[in-house]
Amino acid sequence: MDGMGMPGSIGEAGAPVRYSIETRWLHWSCAWLVLAQFVLGELMHRVPLALHGPIVSAHLSLGVLLAALFVMRVAWRVTGGRAIRFPVGDGLAGWAAPAMHGVLYLALGAEIGLGYLARWSGGRPVTAFGAVIHSPFGPMSQATHHLFGSAHGWLAWAIMILAAGHVAAVLYHVRVVRDGVLRRMWA
Repeated sequence: MDGMGMPGSIGEAGAPVRYSIETRWLHWSCAWLVLAQFVLGELMHRVPLALHGPIVSAHLSLGVLLAALFVMRVAWRVTGGRAIRFPVGDGLAGWAAPAMHGVLYLALGAEIGLGYLARWSGGRPVTAFGAVIHSPFGPMSQATHHLFGSAHGWLAWAIMILAAGHVAAVLYHVRVVRDGVLRRMWA
């Protein structure tokens, strides 16, 4: 066993060769929830009225779950967690990967905040798994509600584009660089 509690995860030079189970669980849970949220968000505007309510309810509940996991993930990352750090090199690779991760974290945090604000600015509470989260703010104008809703929708698309870039970078590492980056986050 290694210091990360996983057998076989120490490389020849004593460096960890994969991320901890907690890091991997937080990553993949957030990734799948972000994708589910995007799909539900797009569906809610395209389904018959009879399905609108259940889709909105699922979107809100999964959004609160994503917010909780996001807070856990940020806390895990800020405190060092048991993540591993790999030298990414100089030049483009040296700043692109950390910059992409930073932008994804900022965008996802903003998206979650905008989701709450979009709901509350419309005079409705956020409901999740039967619990009700009331707005801490007073009434807001229709223009403010529209602004928050539009920003939430546009940022969702931006996150999907960033995520596609993230996946493309992973595929580049898998097919061209062949450095085992996916194995470290998957296995």
